[in-house]
Amino acid sequence: MIAAILLIVPLIIMLCVLAYRLATFALPFMLALEAARFAYDTGAGWIGAGIVGFVAGIGSFGFLAWLFDTLRAPALRLAVALIFAAPPPWRAMR
Repeated sequence: MIAAILLIVPLIIMLCVLAYRLATFALPFMLALEAARFAYDTGAGWIGAGIVGFVAGIGSFGFLAWLFDTLRAPALRLAVALIFAAPPPWRAMR
């Protein structure tokens, strides 16, 4: 019983770290999917939509990471962090 309790604590910590890491990639992934859908719907085809989605995802992640690194005000950094983390709960409510 004690061994199970001692194993549960590190597992919960690892799941929290995993959830945080996945949340940082949620916004760029959603933007990439939406850009790819838009490109496909406008006639870009599968390959063109994939390229557009890939570029949109990389660009949005790079821009937001650069923004987070260059901002010094804690309130602005918090706003960027919330922009990164906001899409998963918002998508879950739909």
